[in-house]
Amino acid sequence: MPENVLSVTDMHKIYSGGVHAVRGISFEVNEGESVAIIGSSGSGKSTVLRCINRLIEPTEGVVQLRGEHINTPGADINDVRSRIGMVFQSFELFAHLKVIDNVTLGLRHVRKMSKDEAEEIAMSVLERVDLLDRVDAYPGNLSGGQKQRVAIARALAMRPEVMLFDEPTSALDPELIGSVLATI
Repeated sequence: MPENVLSVTDMHKIYSGGVHAVRGISFEVNEGESVAIIGSSGSGKSTVLRCINRLIEPTEGVVQLRGEHINTPGADINDVRSRIGMVFQSFELFAHLKVIDNVTLGLRHVRKMSKDEAEEIAMSVLERVDLLDRVDAYPGNLSGGQKQRVAIARALAMRPEVMLFDEPTSALDPELIGSVLATI
C-alpha cells in the first residue's frame, strides 16, 4: 500500500476584506502519485500551493507531510520549505545570480553542501532540463522557457519529498514540454 506523503484537510484562506480564496479543500497524495489542481483563473489554485509551502498561512485547515502537522505555530518553517519544493509561475529566480548559482543556492545554504558537491548536482539537473549551455548566463539573458527550466532544475536539485508546480510548462516551447514533463 502506498505511503501517504501529503494530506490537506478542510483548508480555507480568507483574505482581508472577506475574500474567501480557498473554501474547504481536502485531498491526499500518496507516494509516487501526481495530482493536478484544475480550475479557472482566480479560483485559488496558487493560493493552495502557497499555503501548503507556508508562504502564506491558511485561515483554517490542516496540512500534513508524512503524517506530521506542518502548519502549526511550532513547526519549523525552514524545515518545511526544505522538504517541499516549489516551482513558481513567475519563476522567482535571483536576477543577480548566474544559472548555476540560482540552482546551487539552496543546496549550499540549506543543505550545507560544499560548492563542488552542489555544482555536481546542479549540473546533473541542468542537463536533465537541457540547459548545460546556459550555466553561466544570468536570468535577464534567458528566454521565458529557459527561466522556467532553471526554476524546475533549482527545485529538483533539492531532492524534496514533495514537489509543487504552479503552471510548470506555461512558458515552455512546445518541443520541450514532453522532456520537461518527463523530468518532473
